[in-house]
Amino acid sequence: MSIRTEKVAGEIKNKLNTAMSRDLSEISGLGLVTISKVLITPDLKTAKIYLTFLGNTEPVDVCLERINAKKKHIRFLLAKHIVLRYMPDIDFYYDDTVEYADKIQKLLNTIVIPKDEEPEKSKDVNSDKSKN
Repeated sequence: MSIRTEKVAGEIKNKLNTAMSRDLSEISGLGLVTISKVLITPDLKTAKIYLTFLGNTEPVDVCLERINAKKKHIRFLLAKHIVLRYMPDIDFYYDDTVEYADKIQKLLNTIVIPKDEEPEKSKDVNSDKSKN
């Protein structure tokens, strides 16, 4: 991304976080909605907004449908606070990186390294160095 698209993406992320906490709190059942990432096309026409939900009482698909139903209102709020020639079309996606990282961490925790094999490997490495 160019510097301009990064700046616009950062500004959209900041303003959208504010709007989610203040202006869009009337959407019930969502819990805490945070914007984790905003990606914008180089022509600044389309923005992909990645959301995370904390404490939501409904499935993620339902939460995304509720937010997508308010897409026009969200664009209107962004246009009030950000001065651009064209306000990008916004598409909302669920950011599952936290769940994915948790899944990987659980898999890594299940790996068991036998303690008997570790010292033998270290002895072999040290004995090879002393021979040289």
